[in-house]
Amino acid sequence: MKNRDAYFELLVYLVSSASRITGEPAVYAPLRLIEAAERVCKIMLAEGDSNPQDMADLIEIIERGKHKNMTDSESFYKMLEEASEKLVDCM
Repeated sequence: MKNRDAYFELLVYLVSSASRITGEPAVYAPLRLIEAAERVCKIMLAEGDSNPQDMADLIEIIERGKHKNMTDSESFYKMLEEASEKLVDCM
């Protein structure tokens, strides 16, 4: 496994996120999920398991929109739709 540390870091992020989710505002859940998705994209890109340009584009879509979660929810949810559509190119 090339990226054991990256996988373990992602695992820690997911477990700790799940353990705190009950006390957080509901808007944090999709942010945590898209953050985890971005981390998976970066691992896959590093391992060469996908089309590098499409994966880089997906990461850029997520980066550009994930911080709008609290300030511009309409743009945030539009980014989620755009990221979902980009996944087709990554297959």
